[in-house]
Amino acid sequence: MTETATEFDAGSPASIQWQIPKEFYSLGLELEAAERSAYLDSMAAEIWANGTDYQRETVAYWYKEIAEAAADDGALEAAFCMLRTEEGRVTTATLSVMAEPIASPGDAQTVIAGLVEALSNDPLNEVMEVNAESGPAVLTLSGMHMTARQGVEDSVAPVTLELAQATVYVPCLPVSQLVVLTLTTPSIQDFPDYVGVLARVTDSVKVNMEQKPAGPAQRRPTDAHPSTLSVRDVFG
Repeated sequence: MTETATEFDAGSPASIQWQIPKEFYSLGLELEAAERSAYLDSMAAEIWANGTDYQRETVAYWYKEIAEAAADDGALEAAFCMLRTEEGRVTTATLSVMAEPIASPGDAQTVIAGLVEALSNDPLNEVMEVNAESGPAVLTLSGMHMTARQGVEDSVAPVTLELAQATVYVPCLPVSQLVVLTLTTPSIQDFPDYVGVLARVTDSVKVNMEQKPAGPAQRRPTDAHPSTLSVRDVFG
């Protein structure tokens, strides 16, 4: 896999760009529902080539649920990774990218202050202002539970996962857009490492005022992101 850059048309001739780490596979939001289902089935078969049918069906089912939810939310891109750690554990996470208009752009500090106030209303959020490559942003950390609507088979009980989630809100004031990057993982002990991954993606967000993409979202190969900074280095 190569690391990819994605562009979102933010109004001619501007676009917003970001990079998805090479460890992540697309969840195929650009595909029609039937094509996406077949694509995720094939991805599950590839990931669990030496596993059981139940493992492949379960993995495909979960990512279909996640992809459907991301599509319903209007995500521009969604991706997942499934890796094996040095200790032999399987670790996994999903990453989504959204963009929302900023109704009253103002200056950066005004936007950031409004975000911190609004996000702090949720008692489950830990909210903090952070520094990204493009300027100030807001980071929230939270926990939640996700339950499948039904089992993969009728005889299988619904499965509930405890999840850790980190979301970064990146104001792109030149185009009055707010980029929302969300990373969710059931691998709780790996959460700090995944926050570092989210930091890399956050650092890659930029506004391109000169080149308009060919469509609403365009993926293309690019060199690996150069950031090797730690979570503390990037998020302060």
